[in-house]
Amino acid sequence: MRRRKHIAAPFVETRSLLSTKTLYDDNNYVKHKLDNGLTLISQYMPHLKSIAIGAWVLVGSRYEKRSNIGISHFIEHSVFKGTKKRNPLQIAKSLENVGGSLNAFTSKEHTCYYANILSEDLPLAVDVISDLVTNATFLEKEIDKEKLVVIEEIKDTEDTPEEFIQDYFYSRVFPEHPLGHGILGTKETVDHFTQEQIDAYYSKYYVPSNIVVSVAGNFNQDELLKIVHKRFKFRQNTANRSYWPKGFEKYQLRKFKGERDMIEKNISQAHICMGLPIKISYMHNKKFELLALNTILGGGMSSRLFQKVRERHGLAYSIYSFVDFMYDTGLFGIYWSTDKTKLDKAVELVKNELKRMTSQPIKKNELKMAKSQIKANLLFGLESTSTRMIRLAKNEIYLKKKLNIADITEYIDNITLDDINEVAATLSDKVESMQVSILC
Repeated sequence: MRRRKHIAAPFVETRSLLSTKTLYDDNNYVKHKLDNGLTLISQYMPHLKSIAIGAWVLVGSRYEKRSNIGISHFIEHSVFKGTKKRNPLQIAKSLENVGGSLNAFTSKEHTCYYANILSEDLPLAVDVISDLVTNATFLEKEIDKEKLVVIEEIKDTEDTPEEFIQDYFYSRVFPEHPLGHGILGTKETVDHFTQEQIDAYYSKYYVPSNIVVSVAGNFNQDELLKIVHKRFKFRQNTANRSYWPKGFEKYQLRKFKGERDMIEKNISQAHICMGLPIKISYMHNKKFELLALNTILGGGMSSRLFQKVRERHGLAYSIYSFVDFMYDTGLFGIYWSTDKTKLDKAVELVKNELKRMTSQPIKKNELKMAKSQIKANLLFGLESTSTRMIRLAKNEIYLKKKLNIADITEYIDNITLDDINEVAATLSDKVESMQVSILC
């Protein structure tokens, strides 16, 4: 098997204005490390008239204890309910008044506050986002109202079978580990959050050494650096402190033996999640082989699972496979829904299709198609400021570098049938050990 070069990016260190370090500059990509510890990464896209900006706080649900499950997500909600400079309505109107948008999300490992704006509104967007991550007030009356909102969000998830079974599936794949915690928390934990708890968590993790600001679009680099330096002022300087990836319980992949378990609910279909944890993390180059395999198995209408379960047997309207990469582990899963009376037949069909990867290995034309889809998605993303902003941030958070698209596509092009069939065989051999969670 031919050895492929490791994906890398050039690294040059120079001095820049405002006492920061410009760590490297490649294809309009610049990385700065501010004196207070905050990291700023940006990519200039001169042909556009817009900007996507995100402040990524390196804390998520896997940092939480049983007593405060959901607090990362609750803080993400609560910062929109008031800062030292703005009340909730002023925050809501801040960017919408100029035609932009402001939003946020929480994941297992980070919380992101992001905006899409026209280029001339960059100073306003930086001011608003920095206000959220440095100046939140967490007033008691707003906390009480937001508890009701988040509890309604939890109820909404419980009433959405696809979301409910996937959350439950994670809890079974990562039992007794924070990765199995639901990001929203539970009604009980959310209801018991106190102002002191929230403020302490915010003060601990919302610090400059734990934040990456990512920007993509049409902007002036010097102006961006000055604005970020001016606006991101924190309660404390943490330049010499590091939180990522510290602060959470690491996951040690051991021999996994899943179970088949069923939750009964008054719904018309059975909703199934099936899969297992894997050793391939975000930092592992083998993730591209797994992404290609995921495409072949359940990534579209021509995929093996779609053709077998839906087109040949008519047992599902929708079926897809998915992968999730984290700091120290990953997950492979399959989701579909089917008639309750045909549940067992559908599960056996899916298992047999996975086992078939050993008896009928991935073919050359399947691998070619998967490569084309992955590369097309990467290249489509180049046209989106939001996609670039997210990609820049994740590569910095996990890899501490920029990945050039040319290097990634070269790696993908060099994936061989042996490479992908090796990953396929690993999954195929573990079919009977996979977790099968059913909402029925």
